[in-house]
Amino acid sequence: MTRPSDLKYYREIESDGSFSLLSSECWWRDHYEFLLSRGYQLRPRYHPGWKPSWLETDIFPYACEDAHSQIVCLVVMDAKRVRDGKIVAVKKLSADSREAQIGLMLSSSERLQDPTNHCVPIFDTFVDEQDNQTMFIVMPLLRAFNDPDFEHVDEAVDFVRQALEGLVYMHSRNVAHRDLSDLNIMMDGRPLFDPDGFHPAQQYLTARDLSKAKPRSRSDVERVRYYFTDFGISTHFEDDNRPRLVVGNVAAEEGIPELSLFIPYDPFRVDVFTLGMVFKRNLLDVYKNLLVLAPLIHEMTKEKPEERITAPQAFELFEQLITTYPGYARRWCLHSHDERSTVRFNRNIRSVFRELSYLSKSLGSKSKFLTNMFLVIPGYLMHLVQMRNCLLVKAAALLPLSVASFLLFTGPRRYLLRLRRWLFG
Repeated sequence: MTRPSDLKYYREIESDGSFSLLSSECWWRDHYEFLLSRGYQLRPRYHPGWKPSWLETDIFPYACEDAHSQIVCLVVMDAKRVRDGKIVAVKKLSADSREAQIGLMLSSSERLQDPTNHCVPIFDTFVDEQDNQTMFIVMPLLRAFNDPDFEHVDEAVDFVRQALEGLVYMHSRNVAHRDLSDLNIMMDGRPLFDPDGFHPAQQYLTARDLSKAKPRSRSDVERVRYYFTDFGISTHFEDDNRPRLVVGNVAAEEGIPELSLFIPYDPFRVDVFTLGMVFKRNLLDVYKNLLVLAPLIHEMTKEKPEERITAPQAFELFEQLITTYPGYARRWCLHSHDERSTVRFNRNIRSVFRELSYLSKSLGSKSKFLTNMFLVIPGYLMHLVQMRNCLLVKAAALLPLSVASFLLFTGPRRYLLRLRRWLFG
């Protein structure tokens, strides 16, 4: 129960209108019935007759679902699709928007069947009944590609692979995105938050009861999908004979060398540069054991556009680099540059057990398990010791030997699972 002093404070700010609908929210409230007639129901907060559910109670306002506003509601609003209960994102656009035209072109039923197509799918479109110059597109509800954080090397590698194959696909359809910044690469995070889901406005909370969400690791689900969004300044070159050049200096990514209002430039090279900067800023500059990506990022972010590799060349280089990376290193935990030694030690221990679990599941007999363990243990030792000349890390390097010996002769799978539960809960 909320303390009386807290209640007094919230009653005071409530009287100031702090929990009232924003002006941009009022626009959606006025379209509640229209969207419902199209099969999309907004949350109770946007019902025309909405009354705050915490009034005349001692309930903390933010413990109520209808206290949470959608901060991007100027153009995007979450809604429930009535026919199946799926939460979607509804975006309002100008009726002649390039975003809708290009998005629909890339969302044809045939193209959505291609697994390399990572352009956000459009489920539905319709025109506003009050203003025929405004239209709506309906898309999946997504979240930032790096929320939650990557935990293992193979998770970051999978993100890079999907982003590059999506770039190759998009460019093969003669579409240049022109704004592939952090905000326009998103993730379908539903598999990480099942079964409670996440709240569409406060994505760190569960949809079920507004408790703190506890996402699973990407490695614990089959696969998450990443998507390119917001084709508002994108260009589709429909005529193969037309020069593939544009002008313009609008982009969320800062420091793109060739942007100009007057001198034409190749927007496909801009896409390669901006995606390379996304990789650099969010992966290479954050995690110390992703140096395998450094040559790729270097080639993608060269200052002179004509010296940059193309999207297909970037994907080919990526695959070449990854094949040189040992399997155990790809399954290892990520280590940030500013990580404390104690945190690094604990994460290395978890990685050891994760690798042992992987081996015990993938190998059927003890003899194969034994052979494989003694093949990869030298790699474990080198990987751990090279990470930093640290006593704790060197001590951790001895753990696989003792754990492997114990597991190999006492039934690896059963005891491994028991030991993991005892150590990590």
